Amino acid sequence: MGENGGGLMIEIKVPKEIKDYKSKLFFNLSVRQFVCTALALVICVPLYIIGKKHLLEDVISWIVILIAAPLLFTGFFRYNEMNFEEFAKEWLDFNTGIQRRKYEYEPIYMEIRKGYMAEDFEEEKINRKAQKKLERKQRRKNHGGP
Repeated sequence: MGENGGGLMIEIKVPKEIKDYKSKLFFNLSVRQFVCTALALVICVPLYIIGKKHLLEDVISWIVILIAAPLLFTGFFRYNEMNFEEFAKEWLDFNTGIQRRKYEYEPIYMEIRKGYMAEDFEEEKINRKAQKKLERKQRRKNHGGP
């Protein structure tokens, strides 16, 4: 019998794609994508219209592209479940931060060896004590001490 009042529990496997579902707002874009696209349009369309009067069309086109690209990239970029700003922070920390890597490698047989060495050391210590005690006894016996 199951834990829920005697009924059987049914387990349903959910595919990964369903877990990654993001709700869509307009034009099949997520809220983040829509906001970044709208921001790019709000900035770049007036800039192009006004800038066309004062600069060459090629120059103002490149300016608009250089302004719109980072805004759109911020909205649409995803890498390992990270948004652009999370990825950029991690990338900067990795490439500019101090990296300390501690290399430790000790094979398993070294652990076993340490155990045997500790046992041998203890036996040797006991043997040395016994040897010293025996030497003292012999000295006393030879010198006629108490």
